[in-house]
Amino acid sequence: MIAIPDAAGRLAAALGGGPAAQLAASALVEADALGLPRFGIAMLDEWTVDAAPVPARESSQAIGWLDCASCFAPLAVASATLDLAEAARQFGVAAVFLRGVRGFGRLAPFVRHLADGGLLGIAGAEGPPFVAPHGGTRPVIGTNPLALAIGQGSERVVIDVATSTATMADIRNARASGAPLPEGIALDGEGRPTRIAAEVAALLPRGGKIGSLLGLVVELMAGVAGGGRGDPKGRGVFLLAFDPSRAGEGVDWQARLAGLKGDWIEGGGHWPRGGRAAPEAVLDDDFVQRLDTSLARMTIQPGR
Repeated sequence: MIAIPDAAGRLAAALGGGPAAQLAASALVEADALGLPRFGIAMLDEWTVDAAPVPARESSQAIGWLDCASCFAPLAVASATLDLAEAARQFGVAAVFLRGVRGFGRLAPFVRHLADGGLLGIAGAEGPPFVAPHGGTRPVIGTNPLALAIGQGSERVVIDVATSTATMADIRNARASGAPLPEGIALDGEGRPTRIAAEVAALLPRGGKIGSLLGLVVELMAGVAGGGRGDPKGRGVFLLAFDPSRAGEGVDWQARLAGLKGDWIEGGGHWPRGGRAAPEAVLDDDFVQRLDTSLARMTIQPGR
């Protein structure tokens, strides 16, 4: 057994130490703690000793485009998040577009980090075509998750949703187990609904037309504006942040957020927290063994 902070600390040290390594390690360990192992330390399979340093945004600009094809993706996204927070505090609003990004896990930890710094953070990631548009019959965009976070403490809200009905990992799991899929989430090669995982050629958007349009928004941002669409080296990711305190003393955004939360809950709504493992939670011996195996083959590089 191992506590989450201890596991994250060990992994952060193997990733070279520093704030970006700590954020990336915490995000990966948290995914395992939440029962999402495909988004956890399994991502370390992508680690290579010769991974390129994470490129830096031009400090004089509020917006940047970075090629991360040669980087370890969780570390690249974490580094971009930290840099974005600094830029947003400097300029009031900032954005970074990453391309060539391989698997990096969940978006929630990164926008949550921006919220912890007093910012509003928005992020999205596009990917290879696997989702059909609403009313369509063939895949056009990826599962295209979208996340947003603002606030601190009990008022903080973290929204992290896939714009598709399922993920590619769900389909792989169903193929391996032979379990039937739920109704209404996938199409076969002829554009017909199917519950057989081996027949799936496309997923359907979550929530019909609304989910389809949200997925298109992510594609426009990360794929088109960010240059990620069609990149064979990896997916496109966008991160945006702005400082709501720039509105001045006349706008108490924190009080407004608390008021919205109260209205939402009184109206019967669930205030989304984006999934976060309790700091006191522990991971089992199987996780410890997997972590030890991964760390044993990793080499610390100076300056990483």
